[in-house]
Amino acid sequence: MFFSVLYHCRLSLLTSGMRLLIWLDPGMRDVAAASDLLKPYDARLMRCYPVSTRINHVANDEEECSRPVELAEVQGGLFF
Repeated sequence: MFFSVLYHCRLSLLTSGMRLLIWLDPGMRDVAAASDLLKPYDARLMRCYPVSTRINHVANDEEECSRPVELAEVQGGLFF
């Protein structure tokens, strides 16, 4: 299981297991070890899917917000 750990208002760290414990350790002073955690996550291990717009409101802090949803078909506009 992977966790997205918030460390800035819009940037997150994707990590798991011991790496998560290292990141969350308030006594961590090893700059090299911390820097190793900031390497890009392998995109081949990620997946992309639509989620509910409920995720756009900070009060909705629940697992349901990250579950995949079916996209509603949108009617074409006047010029497309």
